[in-house]
Amino acid sequence: MIGHVNVPGVSGAELAKVDAKAEKALKAVSDFAFVINAVPSQNGTLIFNGSAQSPAWNGYDPEMLELSGVTSGTDAGTYNAIFTPKGDYHWAGGSTDPVTVPWSIQRAAISTVPSQSGTLTYTGAELTPAWANYNTAMLTIGGTKKATNAGSYSATFTPTPNYQWSDGTTGAKSASWSIGRASISTVPSQSGSRTYNGSAQSPAWSGYDSAKMTLGGTSSATNAGTYTATFTPTSNYKWADGTTAAKSADWSIGKAAGSLSLSKTSMTLNKAATTGQIAVTRPGDGAISATSSNTGVATVSVSGTTVTVTGKAFGSVTITVKVAAGTNYTAPANKTCSAQINLFVTTLNSNSWAAIKAASDADEGSNYWAVGDTKTITINGKVGNFTFSNISVQAFVLGFNHNSAKEGAHRIHFMIGKISGKDIALCDSQYNAEQTSAGYFHMNTSRTNSGGWNASAMRKTVLGSDRSPTSPLSGSLMAALPSDLRAVMKSVTKYTDNTGNSSNTAGAVTATTDYLPLAAEFEIFGTRNYANQYEKNSQLQYDYFKAGNSRVAYKHTATSTAVWWWSRSASYYNSNGFCDVNTDGSNSNNYASWSAGVRPCFFV
Repeated sequence: MIGHVNVPGVSGAELAKVDAKAEKALKAVSDFAFVINAVPSQNGTLIFNGSAQSPAWNGYDPEMLELSGVTSGTDAGTYNAIFTPKGDYHWAGGSTDPVTVPWSIQRAAISTVPSQSGTLTYTGAELTPAWANYNTAMLTIGGTKKATNAGSYSATFTPTPNYQWSDGTTGAKSASWSIGRASISTVPSQSGSRTYNGSAQSPAWSGYDSAKMTLGGTSSATNAGTYTATFTPTSNYKWADGTTAAKSADWSIGKAAGSLSLSKTSMTLNKAATTGQIAVTRPGDGAISATSSNTGVATVSVSGTTVTVTGKAFGSVTITVKVAAGTNYTAPANKTCSAQINLFVTTLNSNSWAAIKAASDADEGSNYWAVGDTKTITINGKVGNFTFSNISVQAFVLGFNHNSAKEGAHRIHFMIGKISGKDIALCDSQYNAEQTSAGYFHMNTSRTNSGGWNASAMRKTVLGSDRSPTSPLSGSLMAALPSDLRAVMKSVTKYTDNTGNSSNTAGAVTATTDYLPLAAEFEIFGTRNYANQYEKNSQLQYDYFKAGNSRVAYKHTATSTAVWWWSRSASYYNSNGFCDVNTDGSNSNNYASWSAGVRPCFFV
């Protein structure tokens, strides 16, 4: 209560009213002095720093207010402090109730989104990237945090409750990271080799790993050749140069070894079959060709796998068959076929002795020539005591395969000879005179037929009939014959009385092998007058004489002079002579030691 003083003239009641008003005024002044006009508020901003922090307060007077509630914090967030008026203090409305005041600690700012640190390369194992600017206290990682395969991935980073991005956001931000492809150092190459075998084949590859690359292109083939495969890195790999596109690699199948076989390795063509065929067998498709060693003798043509040989003239040729390398096979070694072409000229004299032999061997002679046809030979050299100086004489055909059952098949029998178509006998300088010295055209050096034809001087010395033509007796008629004739002469088996001495028995007739014998009496005449009667049992008359051709012969040095000439048959009438042909062509016999005409036979 306000104290008062007595004021003259003022009643107590009035003073009491004044006192009441004064007290009221004083109370109003007193109430105004204890009013808290504003609730305190946070002064400034707190940012999370990992330590406990308390806010500064605007309008906070600890004399007036009591601070309680949450007055300190570490983590970012909003907190509630409580302010309660102290003593006589009260809020502007008069309330003295506690007031809750929020305050906060702001999130710390993260300046950069983390990024991949370093590089990762595919290993086949699960990989996790390293991160620059990544703090697990500040950020929570999410998204794809690890992977195995090469490629790009996205991780997410979300600020933890105490942090925010520099732009003030707190949502997750993405960060790309990657695993690089592993490097393949070299493009695969063919390992080993493949050779054509008729089936599809694939190469072996050096440096090929199906986990690292995909095989493409031509990876399998059948035919020989070069092919191109491709290799494309799989998703986890790249080439050493950094590229990932397909790279090419050549590989090959080699050609198999070629082979060649012929259906025949020799053939003979003649008048009846002037062409012959050779079937060629070879694998694959290599071109077949053929050549003749002498196209004048035979030509060749090829159609498909058949080689046709066409004879043109007599001779021997070699047909060479070749096969070129084909698609799948190498060229094989050449093969040959020998061809004997027995095509002969119908004029006997136009054929070589080799051709005539070939005709004889094939028994083709009679298809081209006739008995009596001639071929010229040259006799040159010393025979006994007589010298032939390149005398041209014609040999003529006596018969084809004459008496072949006994004398031998495949033979043409000839006789020497003719000059200019006139029958001649070879005579020495002592013709028609007895000569007991060796070296004359007599049967023996004495008047004897002992030993018959086999033992005669004519056979062994004058003619050299018992000696091989390729190794003739020096000084014999055989040695004076041309070498091309001697090269083809054949032996025959002649049956003659080889006993003599007036023999006329079957046992006296025996065989000899001769190359250049005289004709026997029966071979000339077809009858027997002076010879052993049993000779004819093993002999035949030559077709030439059987046809009625003249038996008269003329001296080779004087073709107008008829001469008598020897046969090989010993006379059975006596022991001193051999049968002969008279100058008139009749048969006779004469002393063995007389020089007479000689008309020897030979065989091709």
